[in-house]
Amino acid sequence: MPGEKTFLPHLDDLGATAGSVVAWKALRAAGTVTSASVMVPCPYYPMAVEDFHTDPEQDLGIHITLTSEWSRYRWRPLIGNRGGLCDADGFFHKRPQDVLAHADPQAVEDEMEAQIERALQDGIRLTHIDAHMGTAFLNPFMEGLWRLAERFKLALPFCRDSAALFKAVRAEDADLGLYRELTAQAVSNGGVVFDTFQIGFTPEGVPAETFFSAMVEQAPSGLHWLALHANAPDDTAHFAPHMVWPRTAEHALFSAPESRKIFDGCTLVNWHALELKRGACACAC
Repeated sequence: MPGEKTFLPHLDDLGATAGSVVAWKALRAAGTVTSASVMVPCPYYPMAVEDFHTDPEQDLGIHITLTSEWSRYRWRPLIGNRGGLCDADGFFHKRPQDVLAHADPQAVEDEMEAQIERALQDGIRLTHIDAHMGTAFLNPFMEGLWRLAERFKLALPFCRDSAALFKAVRAEDADLGLYRELTAQAVSNGGVVFDTFQIGFTPEGVPAETFFSAMVEQAPSGLHWLALHANAPDDTAHFAPHMVWPRTAEHALFSAPESRKIFDGCTLVNWHALELKRGACACAC
């Protein structure tokens, strides 16, 4: 139908904090947020694994992690300090631009493979693969990500318009040539391709319902990926105080079943539903 909007509300950063796992349980129960992806190198990844085994029908992907953006709380590559993956302190670099400047693409691919294999070994039935801070979508690393998506038969979300993601991580000038080429290939092959990537952090003092209602209303017709970062109250204030308001506001909003009204007139999907529609890998295999 003309003007129809479909959203995949997706929780990023699962396992980065204890509150992210608590939030995902609540969001699933409320029924509005339909999908999530887990950060394997992070300290609360085991908590996310435990949660998966309590509800193995959940739609859980892998949030490929190549950065560690906060200063007081950080994580390291699974394969160790190889190929420029780490900064001077031995942790992942903080920004996508730093990974571009220092990391060898083969080391990046090895790390991505290690993260996928760890999740599978831990019994997670992964539905899709996406990229924390968009780093794995950047040109030097996209070919490796593509190979891994094909090898492990993981859906890879492509968006015709992903500008919002790279604006959010201040990487607007990054080379996305291969990503755009593969997006066009996915379109021509009839794969599932999102029209836009929607992301935003509720400004402090603004009700989250107002913020997200406006985002949904302003979205054009089509299929949209909505990246969320809900976090139940925990100790985030000690290491990322600027993230407390937007993440806890999202948790409060989307853990309530009433949050579905934000999407009135829209269709909500997850990767299980998209798999039924496409009948083949969304990465245009």
